[in-house]
Amino acid sequence: MIPERTRRYDVAVIGGGAAGLAAAVGAARCGARTLLVERYGFLGGAATSASVLSYCGFYVSRETPEPAVGGIGAEVLAGLARLGFDVAPRRAPSGNWIVMIDPEATKLAFDRIAAVPGLDLRLHCTLACAHPSRSRVDAVTLVDHAGVFDIEALAYVDASGDADLGAAAGVPTESASDPGRPRQWASFPVRYGGVPADVVVERGALAPLVPLIAFDDARVQLRPTGGHLMRLPGSDDFWWGGVDLDTDGLDSADLAAAERAGRDAAWRFLALLRERVPGFANAYIVSTGPQAGIRDSRQLRTRHRLTEDDVIAGRRHADGIARGAWPAETILGPAGHRFRPVGGDGWYDVPLGALRAQRVDNLWCAGRTIGCDVAAYASLRVMGTAFATGHAAGVAAATRADGGDGPAAGAVRAALLRQRAIV
Repeated sequence: MIPERTRRYDVAVIGGGAAGLAAAVGAARCGARTLLVERYGFLGGAATSASVLSYCGFYVSRETPEPAVGGIGAEVLAGLARLGFDVAPRRAPSGNWIVMIDPEATKLAFDRIAAVPGLDLRLHCTLACAHPSRSRVDAVTLVDHAGVFDIEALAYVDASGDADLGAAAGVPTESASDPGRPRQWASFPVRYGGVPADVVVERGALAPLVPLIAFDDARVQLRPTGGHLMRLPGSDDFWWGGVDLDTDGLDSADLAAAERAGRDAAWRFLALLRERVPGFANAYIVSTGPQAGIRDSRQLRTRHRLTEDDVIAGRRHADGIARGAWPAETILGPAGHRFRPVGGDGWYDVPLGALRAQRVDNLWCAGRTIGCDVAAYASLRVMGTAFATGHAAGVAAATRADGGDGPAAGAVRAALLRQRAIV
């Protein structure tokens, strides 16, 4: 007899960020009964849980922006526009195209897109463990405030960002803490308010402030340029990206130490802004977090491994199901911050095999969890591309939910095109 809280689905998606939303909605639109699980009380991923308020990867880095991501990602932008927010691409200080967003509007846009037939949503719900047998995941155990319960699915998508489901299911992983591997530092974005609308901060104005703050903790640093202050849509607030944190992104004690250091840096920098930058005398912190923006923690080994050569050459693949267009951006703390452009036409294919986990036939990977080397990861990790890989993973999971050997890339591409993805 099935316990009261046990449910069966065609597709279960762990993680409600860009990749998870796209996976769940894409699967449901294919006719799959789908579950989406998110640990916070809202969807949105790093955009809403870590104050990472710029979408990267939606556009090819050319003189004129060319879309690289459609489908569910484009629907989110359209939803933000309907709420009155300007989602036109703008040049970041790096010269690349980004879209600035508002976290509260993004929560609502995600909510509305997730309200599709066949999709069940569980917020405040966390993966506890997986139950694999042979080459499949049979069930997962979830936990919420009501207790522990199991759900079963024919196929699963790991959109957790940290490869929690794949690791629990026994898929081989690569960790940011592996010996000899350079680890991308996390970010700690801050939202400052109380600055008059006519105040403009010139580039270079923040750099003189950086030497005035000394940190005893080597896990935190300010960017030598002072980072960047950008006005947010829908308010007069500034978004500051200037703090980088060294953390493995997985261990709770390590995360606690890093995030405490980030909050300390945000307040210390605020004191300098008030004292030394015209117009900031009455500035205050509107928000941080509620968590750090993790760039690099853990990825899964997949049937195909995307490489640095794929990105730098702008390589096409016959089984391509998504496009990556963000430069290979590495943020390595004291080792520096650099961009390497995507070659060819400014975008590369993500092959279907990069989304299918090794050893576990009914597990698909999306967003930051997919299989790639360090350099390719520096491009793939951004939220715009996560929408695209998540959408493809959800469609692939739904297409093979009958327990077959897996869909041909052509079938996945055709389903994605029907849902207005760009492949």
